[in-house]
Amino acid sequence: MKKIFYVTLALIASLVAFNSCDLNKYPEKALNTEEAMESAADCNNFLVGIYASSKSLFSGFYMYSTDFMTDSYHAVKNYGNWDGDYYTYNIVASDSNIESVWFNYFAVIGNCNFLIEGTEKLLSAGTLNAADTKTVQEYYGVACFFRAFLYYRLTQYFCKDYDPETAANVFGVPVVLKYEPTGDSSKYPHRGTLQATYDQIDKDIAEAEKYVLTAGSPDYGYISADAVKALKARVALTEHKWADAYAAASALVDAGKYPLVTDAAKYADGWINDNLGEAIWQPIIIDASDGGSACSYFVHNTSGKEGEDDPQYFPEKWVLDLYGASDIRYDAYFTESDINMRGNVGKITMLTKFPGNPKLNSSAASRYVNMPKVFRISEMYLIAAEAASENNDATNAAKYLNALQKARGAAISAATKDEIRAERNRELFGEGFRLSDIKRYHIGFSRDEGQNPALIQELGHKISQPADSPKFVWPIPTNEISANPQMADEQNEGYSLED
Repeated sequence: MKKIFYVTLALIASLVAFNSCDLNKYPEKALNTEEAMESAADCNNFLVGIYASSKSLFSGFYMYSTDFMTDSYHAVKNYGNWDGDYYTYNIVASDSNIESVWFNYFAVIGNCNFLIEGTEKLLSAGTLNAADTKTVQEYYGVACFFRAFLYYRLTQYFCKDYDPETAANVFGVPVVLKYEPTGDSSKYPHRGTLQATYDQIDKDIAEAEKYVLTAGSPDYGYISADAVKALKARVALTEHKWADAYAAASALVDAGKYPLVTDAAKYADGWINDNLGEAIWQPIIIDASDGGSACSYFVHNTSGKEGEDDPQYFPEKWVLDLYGASDIRYDAYFTESDINMRGNVGKITMLTKFPGNPKLNSSAASRYVNMPKVFRISEMYLIAAEAASENNDATNAAKYLNALQKARGAAISAATKDEIRAERNRELFGEGFRLSDIKRYHIGFSRDEGQNPALIQELGHKISQPADSPKFVWPIPTNEISANPQMADEQNEGYSLED
């Protein structure tokens, strides 16, 4: 557990800017922990680091790796095994990418813990004026939001689906709420239960609801009250709390603050220039080094010339077949092209949903960078529809499903479970939701024949996975379990320390 609990002062200091209260600024100087939280400005400066360090956690590998594990894509013949262990289900506990995901999430959680403790101490001292008290309370609420969201994301990678009937009997992730670096391994935590993990997530969301009062607006770059409500809706859906999920999601939709785009040209441009107007939270990306979608494995085109596109993965045929002729999402998400894939020439429809914002992509080496759209209002329509359907409220399920379909130019359908699920695929394809959805639905999958079988990598082409496959859950990193005797017997099913 050293990589969690030895989150050093150097790491914290590297995340914090101390010369400015501007959340757009980047960290520059170090901080003495004894003097860390003596003013509202100190808290703000520390929050800058949390925003900066979290930007990359919602895009790139963190987003597309789980999609590779589903029926969303086929690998191109001779694709070079780019992230092939996920595509072919050969993941091992010593995988460096999995270790990075684990470490990076817990590192930011450690910083959230530090800020939460600091704001609590500062507020209890009673030295702030009324305005600064309100400001510091909001910073506290934002830190609670981040901690809840990051723990939630960890459960999506490393835990089974949340089932209310079994959550108290399956593993969660270690819940650490205080910044206490220590070399005493007897104080390192067990994983605990999934129920305990979600209980803490819910507590943090409740705190964020109390104190994050900043009103949201379309494509807002920071955490707002609307972002908190969007997280509450997503988490409640995962917990099968249908009434809570419906209430939070429908409230965001019904407020009318984030209207759905209905024009095809505007919709496509919104994905290019990050001005869609539907994002509830869209972290600010300043340049390519900041993070962003960067789905170069989906669209790898170093020359920009027709016939030289060179993707590693392309969408399965069943995905493309979901869209009707008038659906504005199809042309915004996909491009048919003559491609040359290491000598394999053919016509393929590629995912180009993240084409790269020209203001952020300064060179061929840094293309395909867009601002992550972490929460979008369309997801709230889908959550409201699914939650209503699961709660046997057919009227409201149809209301929200059909409103989204109408806006996108899709065929209006009955609000059956299958149609709601199909609409989630149409709307959210390529955004990293598919594996979590498969787990929540308790279904398996089989990869289909594909757009062009002659261009598909044979290994992994026809993989099937049963419902509730243990392979849908990532292993806890070997180094983590080796360092923490409390977790010696808490590895996920199907993995070992020898992997």
